[in-house]
Amino acid sequence: MRAQSVAAARPARPWLTFLAGGAVGLAILLLTQVLSDTRIAFGPWALNGNGALAVPFLGFPLAIYAGWVVLADRFDGRDRATALVAFSIGLILGAGLLGLFFALPMTFVTGAIYATWMRGALVKRSDTLLWIAFAVSVVIGALPVLGLFGVALLPGSLVLLARDKPRPIRIALGALLLLATIVIVFLVPVLLPAPAVAS
Repeated sequence: MRAQSVAAARPARPWLTFLAGGAVGLAILLLTQVLSDTRIAFGPWALNGNGALAVPFLGFPLAIYAGWVVLADRFDGRDRATALVAFSIGLILGAGLLGLFFALPMTFVTGAIYATWMRGALVKRSDTLLWIAFAVSVVIGALPVLGLFGVALLPGSLVLLARDKPRPIRIALGALLLLATIVIVFLVPVLLPAPAVAS
């Protein structure tokens, strides 16, 4: 008699993952709103007004990474897909308009990368390809022409790299994601400012 896997033994509760995603989305929304009303500034960066939009650019990729890595490890098959969708919808709806403008494109891109990679079961999967995809994502995110919207590409490859890895490696990958988004959000605009529009 075969023993059930840990993932098969846990019942899927999509409403719990939906609520967890909603709570994270709401936290990102509230933190963005609170920072937009402050006068926090250091050097060339200000976190008030539009500067508070750094929160969703940092928060949503990290939330998607953390949520998807935990859920992908916890569930299998259709339960996994249901949990990932429930978490993502909760994240988007919990953050309101910020969720629609920032989290929705990020979850679509991450979902497309994840689904494409997972469906290629017959193709030998290589971590090298995922590292190349991450590096390309960082370069695209750093291009002044595309602005900060390249950040949407970042979580996809790292979610896949974190699969079946021990906790310290997953945490290190999350830290790498945070570092990459900080560089794109804070350093690239200072080092490569957008060209001024002539009036």
